[in-house]
Amino acid sequence: MRRIGRLIVAATAFDALNVGPACGIVSDGGGVTTSHDVLLLVLVPLVVFAAYLVFGITGFGASPITIPVLVHLLPLAFVLPLAALLDLGSALALGFHTRRQADTRELVTLVPFTLIGLTLGVTLLLRLPRDATLLALGLFVCAYAVNLIVRRETRRRLSRLWAAPAGIVGGLIGALFGMGGPPYVMYLAGRIPDAHAQRATISQMVILNVGLRVVAFALAGLLASTALWLTVAALMPVAWAGVWTGHRAHLRLAPATAARIIAAALFAAGTTLIARTL
Repeated sequence: MRRIGRLIVAATAFDALNVGPACGIVSDGGGVTTSHDVLLLVLVPLVVFAAYLVFGITGFGASPITIPVLVHLLPLAFVLPLAALLDLGSALALGFHTRRQADTRELVTLVPFTLIGLTLGVTLLLRLPRDATLLALGLFVCAYAVNLIVRRETRRRLSRLWAAPAGIVGGLIGALFGMGGPPYVMYLAGRIPDAHAQRATISQMVILNVGLRVVAFALAGLLASTALWLTVAALMPVAWAGVWTGHRAHLRLAPATAARIIAAALFAAGTTLIARTL
């Protein structure tokens, strides 16, 4: 972990991608940089920027990109709290600008069910087969995303009763796998017709959900690593740059285009969940 933190901080301190000075730090003074080091140095910031570009456009969707990719490069116990802290910092930045557009009634409805889901995620469902749970959720999310893409404009408004399963499943999946956004998006997209209000409300829900997850990680001792905070400090500006770029792009998008992007992000999230079971 400490080696990872030194690698990323070295890269930002020495002209961002100047591999030469970073080599000595990465290799503990040996002056040799491995191919894995270079891959980390180049790929991790690119993945983070792309993920939070999507986040800036839709209000969610970063973790389904960052977590599945970064776990191939970094330990899962490091990636989950890293993604949560980047999500929280980015959601706070976006949520500050869009907070007045959020539907607070929907947020208040979702919160208690989210708490139930988070509790289940760290207790009861630890005994259930994770692959089967992820596969079922992934298939459902993909099917819903396809429905969003092909449906006609006229549709019934989703009942508020769906807040219960959306909140519980969102909290549960968020606690177990760090990707609780799709159930909230599915519910809020069916409740809020205005695309800007949808995005603002989703962003506020991400703050609440990820904030609770960060508290859980802190209680579990997963935030005590110095390397983690060094990595967050190095990557947070990259995430904010992605959010800013995505936010600017969103302001120029037609509502129908924004809806299609949300549907595409949902489909990608569902595909990611299915891929994790293979």
